[in-house]
Amino acid sequence: MANQKVIDRIKYFFHGLLLAIIFFAILAAGLFAWWFVRPSTYQVNSHLEYQLETYVTNGRHNANTDLIYWKSNYYFIYANQPGNQGSTTTFLSLNRGDDLYHNMTNIMNISVPGEDIRDPKFAIIKDQLFIYYLKNRGLIADPYMTAFMNSSDGLYFSTPQDVPGQDGWLFWRPKTADNVTWYTTGYWYEKGRCILLKTEDGANWTKVSSVVNASGNDEDELTILSDGRILITLRVEVEKDSVFGDVNAGTGLAIAAPPYTSWNYTLDKVTRLDGPNLFNINDTLNVTHYFALGRFQPDVDSMLTATGSVFSRKRTSLFEFTNLSGTPTMRYISDLPSTGDTSYGGVIFRDDRMYACYYSNNLAIDYAWVLGMLLPSDIYMVNMSIASLFDAAANPLEPNFTVPWDNYIIIYANGGFIFVVIVWLVKKHSRK
Repeated sequence: MANQKVIDRIKYFFHGLLLAIIFFAILAAGLFAWWFVRPSTYQVNSHLEYQLETYVTNGRHNANTDLIYWKSNYYFIYANQPGNQGSTTTFLSLNRGDDLYHNMTNIMNISVPGEDIRDPKFAIIKDQLFIYYLKNRGLIADPYMTAFMNSSDGLYFSTPQDVPGQDGWLFWRPKTADNVTWYTTGYWYEKGRCILLKTEDGANWTKVSSVVNASGNDEDELTILSDGRILITLRVEVEKDSVFGDVNAGTGLAIAAPPYTSWNYTLDKVTRLDGPNLFNINDTLNVTHYFALGRFQPDVDSMLTATGSVFSRKRTSLFEFTNLSGTPTMRYISDLPSTGDTSYGGVIFRDDRMYACYYSNNLAIDYAWVLGMLLPSDIYMVNMSIASLFDAAANPLEPNFTVPWDNYIIIYANGGFIFVVIVWLVKKHSRK
């Protein structure tokens, strides 16, 4: 009899476990089904005058772009991946041509044998074209090392090598104000710490200072202001790699004057600026404006879609930095056409136009980020009037923050259906 009770309890446990699995499977299936058909709602500022073209489409998850113009040629690079996760089949496609739209040729594929590769960045240092990239092991996108290649003609590149003496520090995009000293940010491979580094040759980097130790910090980008100060954005996750995000996450803003050893820090909550590209341009009055291209999250709440949540919609968006003489802030300007897994753009200026490349899933469907990371994505190129960028910055849109009621309606509807089924099964079983 005692053995039968134990057997019955085990049976009830596994019956309950099976019902729980079915319950969550139905909820997940309902959400994923909705995310596959949900129409996109990105908002583009009506003051922007632009043309959009699909630049790369091949059925893979194309991502992590950058763009530069050097010695009469455009250079464009992107990561060709099976998905956002780490993969030994991922490679960087380097393309070159004198016409950005009609004469670009793949000149090299860059890979790390047996490992993943991601986040390429261009820099022109001492009349050399440098390509910096991050090396990654395993399925999770947690890079551990920065490596680089360089070239004097843009065709033949040096043998790839790790940045000497900087193991564990992950570089973003180098910048210079005087063509003598170049600066870059480095975030620690385990996340949290950010430092400023400098170089005069692109290969040998030295630490200038510790910028901040922000919880879950990574993907730091800098811009050099006209008065010599440096402004850095930091992707502050708070809870490292949390699928639900964190209500305290956002974009860290750190600013310092030469010699860049004392940093003022604040946290901006308009977005968590994943995949940042910071750039500046002068208006017709020769006043310098500072902008960012990066990821924006329109769905924000404290449950499924806290800032950084994989269950939220994402956008590639434009921001302007304001109040740089005091406490700097970020002002949202506009989305660019984008959905799902997106951002990580490159920006260049030619004549009166701005060209920006970035990646996105199917623009017609508003995939949740978790789904977008698994699906194919294309590279898009925006050709934008600089004058219209200033017009949009002077007339910014309100951030389209929304509580994702659609997700909750589906969860509650499915949950109610499951509850009714369970009650029916219990009653049916009790009548036997």
